[in-house]
Amino acid sequence: MKPPAANQPRRRGTCPGVLAPMQVGDGFLLRVRVPAGVLPAGHARRIAELGERYGNGLIDLSHRGNLQLRGVPADALDPVTDALRGMGYVSSDAASEAVRNVLCSPTAGLDPAAAMDVRAVARTLDARLAEDKGLHGLPPKFGWLVCGGGIGHLAESSTDIRFDAVDGEWFRVSLGGTLAKAAPLGLCRAADAADAASALGRAFLELRAALPEPPRRMAGLVAAIGTEEIGKRLAPLLSPLAPMERIKGRGTHLMDRFGSAAPPYPDLLPGGEKEQAPAMVTAFPFGRLTSATLAALAAACAEIRISPWRALILVAPSPDAETIAGARGAILSHSDRRLKLTACSGAGGCDVGTTDTHAAALAIADRAGPLLDHVRMVHVSGCAKGCAHPAIADVTLTARDGVYDVALNAKPGDAAPHIGLSPADAVARVAELLTEESTGA
Repeated sequence: MKPPAANQPRRRGTCPGVLAPMQVGDGFLLRVRVPAGVLPAGHARRIAELGERYGNGLIDLSHRGNLQLRGVPADALDPVTDALRGMGYVSSDAASEAVRNVLCSPTAGLDPAAAMDVRAVARTLDARLAEDKGLHGLPPKFGWLVCGGGIGHLAESSTDIRFDAVDGEWFRVSLGGTLAKAAPLGLCRAADAADAASALGRAFLELRAALPEPPRRMAGLVAAIGTEEIGKRLAPLLSPLAPMERIKGRGTHLMDRFGSAAPPYPDLLPGGEKEQAPAMVTAFPFGRLTSATLAALAAACAEIRISPWRALILVAPSPDAETIAGARGAILSHSDRRLKLTACSGAGGCDVGTTDTHAAALAIADRAGPLLDHVRMVHVSGCAKGCAHPAIADVTLTARDGVYDVALNAKPGDAAPHIGLSPADAVARVAELLTEESTGA
């Protein structure tokens, strides 16, 4: 039986910012791009005040290491923008803001096992992207990544242009993907990273324009023309990959520079009677917290790092930070089954959503319980677009007109064998499917 047509996702074609707020189901959404993902506690408290006073008190953590203020009415956009500008988070115009999509290792400077503290490089790149008008024509989702390795590595984060540190001076530059899948281009010095990024951005714009169907991401350009022509555009800034092992005795295995921490976040939690950790990770279901929670966390640490795992790292946490976070509903354990769940905003938060996606996901956690230990991810999507996770998940629920279609090993909107289920029936069906999977039935 062919399912009815799903409610159509809106293809907005852009990303929200402070100067380009996006109107969604609960008002305007403002994405605050924080250079290097480093948020001083004082700034975090001020942003929490803005969310409480002008927004609806909800804050989202994005997969690109940004904060998103929700529910801001039109008449509050100016005062919120002025306040954020005063803290240095607003660019000169919307175009310069939109291109500042730089993801930085959230544990930079905290982890002695990292190859490099990349915060300064990430900040320099952020500033260069804003200043270089020749790059302002890049597609809205075009992204950059600066990774120093260690426990908070970004090996599994996929982006357009990667700078992965191999020691304290050099980066491996690669294009279009995760660390394992991106096409290697060469080596560049940390001091030249911003220049190399600028040259790569220009190369992408020029070379894509010559194609009949210009790709919107670097992986598409590499698939179309390879890397040789791209590399020529920044040859003076690159060294070949072959001499890697001769530079300061470096080994040839880049993965040796990365820790073994697996997503969703590195293991920096305080533990029992051990000495207070220098940092503490607090995650939140679906990457959402309240302004009051952000304010409470900011009062319990010196600095907050924003990670791509929709978690916050509290730097120099107070002795009672774990208790404060736990009382606010934070996830403080790698074994918390809520980490297996992803969900978009759903009804109320999105003008396309027709179901309470968060409630459905939490109901699955309650109903399925230990069965979730056998899967990596359950995704509840409010439409076929799959904003929270557009890729394949072990179990995917796609909403349309108040009901769900349920499928295994599928993306949102894929053909589903179980269609038109009420939220309660969908939760029950997922529990049944997980039981069958775990028992081999």
